[in-house]
Amino acid sequence: MKNIKPYSVLFILCLFLKLLPAQNQHLIDSLQKVLPSVHDTIKLKILSDLSWELKNADKLKALDFAKQELELALKLNGQKAIAQGYNDVGIIYYQRGNLPEALSAYEKSLSIREKLNDQALIASSLNKIAIIYHNMGNYAKSLEKQLQILTIYQNLGNQKYIAFTYNNIGELYNQQDNYDKAFEYWDKALEINKKIGDKYSLGVTYSSKAVVFEKQKKYALAIENLIKGSELFLSTDDYDNYSACVNNLGQIYRNMGQTEKGLNAYQKALEMSIKYDDAHGEAKYSCNIGLVYTDLSNYAFAESYLLKALGISKKNNIRSVERLAYKSLAKLYIKSKDPQAMEYFQKYDALKDSIFSEESTKQIAEMQTKYDTEKKEQENQLLSTDNVLKEAIIKEQATQRNLLIFSFVAIILLSLLLYNRYKLKQKGLFQVELIKQQELRSKAIIEAEEKERMRIALELHDGVGQQLSAVKLNMSSLQSNLKLEDEHQKIMMQNALDLIDDSVKEVRSVSHSMMPNALLKSGLALAVREFLNRISHTDNLKIELDINGLNERLESTMETILFRVLQELVNNIIKHSQATIVNIQIIRHNNELTLMIEDNGIGFDVNKVNNNGIGLKNIRSRIEYLNGNVNFDSHPGKGTTVSIEVPIK
Repeated sequence: MKNIKPYSVLFILCLFLKLLPAQNQHLIDSLQKVLPSVHDTIKLKILSDLSWELKNADKLKALDFAKQELELALKLNGQKAIAQGYNDVGIIYYQRGNLPEALSAYEKSLSIREKLNDQALIASSLNKIAIIYHNMGNYAKSLEKQLQILTIYQNLGNQKYIAFTYNNIGELYNQQDNYDKAFEYWDKALEINKKIGDKYSLGVTYSSKAVVFEKQKKYALAIENLIKGSELFLSTDDYDNYSACVNNLGQIYRNMGQTEKGLNAYQKALEMSIKYDDAHGEAKYSCNIGLVYTDLSNYAFAESYLLKALGISKKNNIRSVERLAYKSLAKLYIKSKDPQAMEYFQKYDALKDSIFSEESTKQIAEMQTKYDTEKKEQENQLLSTDNVLKEAIIKEQATQRNLLIFSFVAIILLSLLLYNRYKLKQKGLFQVELIKQQELRSKAIIEAEEKERMRIALELHDGVGQQLSAVKLNMSSLQSNLKLEDEHQKIMMQNALDLIDDSVKEVRSVSHSMMPNALLKSGLALAVREFLNRISHTDNLKIELDINGLNERLESTMETILFRVLQELVNNIIKHSQATIVNIQIIRHNNELTLMIEDNGIGFDVNKVNNNGIGLKNIRSRIEYLNGNVNFDSHPGKGTTVSIEVPIK
């Protein structure tokens, strides 16, 4: 049976970085679209997210994004970001089954995190390294790392990750056929995970127990635990481990003499591993299928699958599967009376000895004993200290006891004060960074909108407008050459020319509305006058404009935003207010600019529109980007006043 992969802190990253559905194509497309235009700090985060989102769907592309992330982190020389870059590269190498490259990347990440003394991230790197050693068959090294991890999480009091580590240690003992010790750690993990409701870790434990029950020929218990595990994995979209459960069910069916059902299960697991580019699973499941075909005396099929398993495991240094492939090929050649049988059996025996050497078993036992002894000594020391403190309290006089209590209370109050100051400081730093990122995002959106407006305006003016002018010129020439005598034809020709004239004017009007030349060349004041002149040629609406203090130009982004806001407000008045008089004032006084727009229209319910109006939300967000304030004063039937105040740097 294939063991479920030991729980890796690799999955903890999902909680901290994403909390998003895996392989969300819309998210991936959105991230790639904004990637070229964002600041380097945000770009690091986006590259990491893209690598994570693509790790199952497109591992080559995921690796490319992870390498870009690492390259940028090295360029910026941020140690924490460099460590994360090596970590993300290692994750993709591990997903692809390239264990040596994954190990190298994880060790570089660990080295940096140890210098930064970040205990949680140190444990994360140690856990990934332990899993690599586990898959390579170096169980002594793997247990050494897992015991270090357990100590870190016990010191941090993190129950969830303590349970993860118990699962991993239990799996190591399972590999050594020490089932009592394995169940001891798995039961500890189950107890914690049932309390905290961790579906993934519960699935790992149930599936690991099923492996042992299968070895003990307790098939009913094995099937029961595999079903529990597979349902939990499926509910969390963990297809790697779900396919492992399917493979293990195939093994049980095979042991029960139901060969056809076993072969079908193996094939299903193999298809899943190929689909998600899981080299370890592909090698393991191919080996299992080869064994079934050996039992069925279909030697050609058996040899094909077993050689495929051997090639994949050797290429990716998956020694446990390589050993099984040698053994399975030896079995096949013995049964088919092929002389290669002895050669493959010797290779199997040599690899088995290197993995399961007595030295490795001795090292594991020594490290466990050392860990248990140190833990016991710590408990004894704590107990001794506690007794001394109790004895001292009994002997203390009343005055000394009161002094101790007073000091204890003072320390608590001081600690609370310092903690509150720390929290307030952290909250302040977070708010500053949040505001900074919001400003960057708003600026990017506004700049993108204005660039797109300018592009469309230029295309309308220089493209469509010029073409229409050329059409008019050709039509006029045609009119002169045809010398139309029929009055109806003359009228039709003139109507066509008039329509072309109207179209040219309309294109120019739209072009100027989207990007007024006056705004680019002369500034806000002239652009506003030009805009209002174009819309005020009507007896139904009178617009009064008063501009004071705008003798000098403002910063270009501020001018663009204020013009767009005024444009939006005036268009809303024309469309919805039924107003006959609009008064607009733009006043600059020292370091502040005030924009006020009043109309005598039908008004509206401000609270209702604030909750549902996209236009007003857009206006608010633009003014907030300028660190300004906007106020809407309106009631049904009483007109509307909009006042905007913006600081000028």
